[in-house]
Amino acid sequence: MMKTVFYVTDDSLTSYNDTTNEVLTFLWEDVEAVDQYLSTVSDKSKISIVLDVIDEEITFEWAPAVFPWEKSSIVNRRKERIHGVDIALAEVYWTHAKRQSPDGRKEELMMSATISDSFRLKTFLHSIEEAQLTVSAIYSKPILLEGYLKSKVKTHLKLSRQNLKSPLLMVTRQSHNTFRQTFFYDGDLRISRLVEIDKMCESASEIRSALVHETKLAVTYVYNQAIVPFNSPVGLIFIDGEQDVLEGILEQSKEEALIRSTWEDDEYLFATTAFKTISPNGLHCGTEGVKCFSPQAIIDFIFTDSPKGFYTTPYIQKVSNLSLTRKVLVGLNILLFLGGLYYFLISGINTLVSWQKQELLTDKIVQHEVEIERLEEMVKLQDDAQLIKASVEFSESILQLKVNRLVNFDIEGFSQVVARHPNIQLSDIQWKTLDRFDSQTNEISLSAWVFPFHETYKEPVAMVDAFVADLYTLSGIQSVELQKEPLNRVLSQTLLMDAKMGEVEALPFTIQMRVNDVESK
Repeated sequence: MMKTVFYVTDDSLTSYNDTTNEVLTFLWEDVEAVDQYLSTVSDKSKISIVLDVIDEEITFEWAPAVFPWEKSSIVNRRKERIHGVDIALAEVYWTHAKRQSPDGRKEELMMSATISDSFRLKTFLHSIEEAQLTVSAIYSKPILLEGYLKSKVKTHLKLSRQNLKSPLLMVTRQSHNTFRQTFFYDGDLRISRLVEIDKMCESASEIRSALVHETKLAVTYVYNQAIVPFNSPVGLIFIDGEQDVLEGILEQSKEEALIRSTWEDDEYLFATTAFKTISPNGLHCGTEGVKCFSPQAIIDFIFTDSPKGFYTTPYIQKVSNLSLTRKVLVGLNILLFLGGLYYFLISGINTLVSWQKQELLTDKIVQHEVEIERLEEMVKLQDDAQLIKASVEFSESILQLKVNRLVNFDIEGFSQVVARHPNIQLSDIQWKTLDRFDSQTNEISLSAWVFPFHETYKEPVAMVDAFVADLYTLSGIQSVELQKEPLNRVLSQTLLMDAKMGEVEALPFTIQMRVNDVESK
């Protein structure tokens, strides 16, 4: 089956295939030309899509470590949360990175990726579906570069495991004046961004100077984001399509302090190479007289290695299921053919076997099928029981996480408010979640005393009112209600006092607050 790759950028669509060197490019403004081309693509082609766009946002977040059977449900919920109307594609994955937080909690790193619909990506994907083309994978360019580093670049430069685990910035040439900076930490992708240098830079020296300057900014950004300690060594790999741009870049990097004087030579990796050197026999990079930049190298990488896709859609999932079903049916047909051939051979050899033995064999087959059905029902019941148990344990863990945690509002600010009112003494605090268990609105009830009380209510009332007003300044507060006042404000009733109570030095009151739970999801 012929492989065809659609390379998608913000401006254009470029088509490559693995049988010819023909490359076709269409601007997104020319909608009719794009639709006309899709109608000419053979339905027997295996389509892959590479997304190399500016509006792809990749973020990372540390999340509490969970059991393996809980991960898929967490991924699905987060994916639904980030998949908005203006988002064309969204994915959430658990990475392999793990750590222990300062408070001793085990955490795992989650990666979220979204691509906006700024250039009608949804329409393009829908057009492919209408053309009934077989789409096998949708790739993210930064994720592809991670695979390219660990496969092609690692082999070519003979990188060690330690080299890949150390902080590493790989700069790849996209076009004449465009580069992509991809930063890896602990062997995983962390940052990827497109950089466009001044179009006035024409000579190799001008491009090299601009490239060193932009790379220096990228290393500074990594320091500012506290991904690595300030001034610690960062490995650098430059991959270009023109070897003359790479000549002398090591010396210039040292002169312009991209490589800092405090770095020891054995503490960091520095390497340069060309895409054609990495893949000299590539279909598109191996063509004589044709420049090979990152797009062409990635296309050859897909043709030779067939890496796993990143983004999924219902249509791609459907195509994947059909492909898997086809493979299963082919395997079954082969097994049936071999089984039939074996049966006929045995039948030819055993032509003298009596009918009685054949009837016994038939009875055994029937008993065997009954036993298979019994075992299948038993296994099904066990699977159902395990699924129910996992669901109950997951629900209980979610309830416990939600119910037993503290209300997530400005506790430090609340403490400061109480400290500012020394005449207020808290005696009891209770809170509860309103509506359903995962509601973001909580109710807090405060019981307190105001003192001193010297047979006059004016000062205690003023103290309580000031305390209520101060509570309104806290972030996340919806309402503050003084439910039980230190006295009834109706003057005719405030004068009524129980003489049997004896001396009263403090007055009780009750406050009810509603707060927004702004816990990070």
